[in-house]
Amino acid sequence: MLTIMAEFIEATEYLSEICPAISIYGSARLKPESPYYQRTIEIAQKFSDAGFAVISGGGPGIMEAANKGAHVGKLPSVGLNIELPHEQSGN
Repeated sequence: MLTIMAEFIEATEYLSEICPAISIYGSARLKPESPYYQRTIEIAQKFSDAGFAVISGGGPGIMEAANKGAHVGKLPSVGLNIELPHEQSGN
């Protein structure tokens, strides 16, 4: 339990230094061909270029699209991932 609490505290301290920021989360199952995936890339890049760091999940789908869009923008892209035994890999 203490290990989990320490992870939350460490993550909170790290993320508190990233501002201003927005977060984008969504389905991990959307493929790059999806219009939602493509639109998320565009939106994330616009937020990044407007001066916002983009925080999203580290998995596939919408989260991957958000990180892709922010990566080509001006400010950082932050991908938060959890380890799941059979679900996803990091983007």
